[in-house]
Amino acid sequence: MTRMHLIFWRAAIAVVSTGCGGLYDYGKLLDTAESESESESERDSGDGAVGAADTGFTGGTAGGSGDDGSSTGDAGSDAGGDAGGDAGSDAGGGDGEPGTIAVDGVTPDYGSTIGGDTVVIEGGPFDESTRVLMARTEATVLSYTETSITVSTPAVTMEGSVAIQVESDTADGVLLDAFRYWADGTGVHGMIGYVQLARYTGTYWTPSVPDDEYFAQVYFTEPTPYRWYDIVVPSLDTCRSELWTTSAVVNVFTAGVSTLSLQPTSGSTLQLALDGFAYLAQPSSLTAGARYSLLSPIGGDLPEVDVADVFRLPSSSPTVYSPAINSSEPPFISQYETFQWAPSGADWVEISINLSNGATSTGAELVTCAVYDDGSFTFDGSQFSSWPSSTQAIISVGFVYDDSSTVLPWNRSTSAIAGVMKTVGGAFTY
Repeated sequence: MTRMHLIFWRAAIAVVSTGCGGLYDYGKLLDTAESESESESERDSGDGAVGAADTGFTGGTAGGSGDDGSSTGDAGSDAGGDAGGDAGSDAGGGDGEPGTIAVDGVTPDYGSTIGGDTVVIEGGPFDESTRVLMARTEATVLSYTETSITVSTPAVTMEGSVAIQVESDTADGVLLDAFRYWADGTGVHGMIGYVQLARYTGTYWTPSVPDDEYFAQVYFTEPTPYRWYDIVVPSLDTCRSELWTTSAVVNVFTAGVSTLSLQPTSGSTLQLALDGFAYLAQPSSLTAGARYSLLSPIGGDLPEVDVADVFRLPSSSPTVYSPAINSSEPPFISQYETFQWAPSGADWVEISINLSNGATSTGAELVTCAVYDDGSFTFDGSQFSSWPSSTQAIISVGFVYDDSSTVLPWNRSTSAIAGVMKTVGGAFTY
């Protein structure tokens, strides 16, 4: 009986993670080093008084994101000028003295640059003559009482923290750094990542069938139209080697916290730790079929709110009919092998072959295909640097869900974290 050696797969799984947009490949593909570090330093270095005087912004970044979500400007750092903090220096800071309107707080204190978010400002006294300005732009007053005023936020051209100013016929007031504008992400994505549960099949492994494998990496992004497969292949129903470089550029940020918690509808909470710009984990378990919610990240840049259903795992891994990887002997496969599986209605299917051909420093090369879940696909083996015969290969076929309808509250984008359940088997080439 031909046996597949577990030690080979243990070495190969790091390549699988990398080639599928894993930590190392993804790090060099994402545009993080310059534009994001500059925008973070600008946000942190802005002077509240300067921002309030000229634009209402504290530092910030200009223009938000373009159609591809990949550009972050610098106008916010220069907009304040030298005018000083005149907008609120004479207003009394909302201390309740005669001629002063108190501005005690705002709920919620975040929203999209496109405007239209409903917020409630506490303080007062407010009356029918009260006007509210955010980033020096007038908000629409929806209702008021003596101690609170409800407004619809105005659209702005920058993202960042802004002052809220209130004015009436007889008094005024200001609260600096009161509201955070995020670049609008309507119709695109603000989180991306890859969370997988890999299950082995076949009885040909040595010394025994490996245990399930778990891996997770999650990123917060500026608004982007890209999904995970855009980083792996140019389009659905295509294949590419791990040596291929994508043209997709995604700007990511760390959210100002060192850990994230993702809670499933059942099972153990997934804890991820910051590593560079990625939140990573190799958990001891994941819950098949569960929906995972982002628990409130305390103390960071994001709003401290839970976000339900940022990703979900498929309920099962694919049943693969061909090649027959679930048998007692590893099958032989061709360079243009036709894969067949039982479709499940997944958003897409990931098919990969990891081949020992000496093309990389690990001795193996991974080619991944992202395909429609229609039950059949012919693998494009021409993407390999070479195809030696009688060589061991690791095969995986995975269902992927990544098209979430959950709206992220800070910028109205959606999550595109890929939840993956894959079946893993071995083969030999001919």
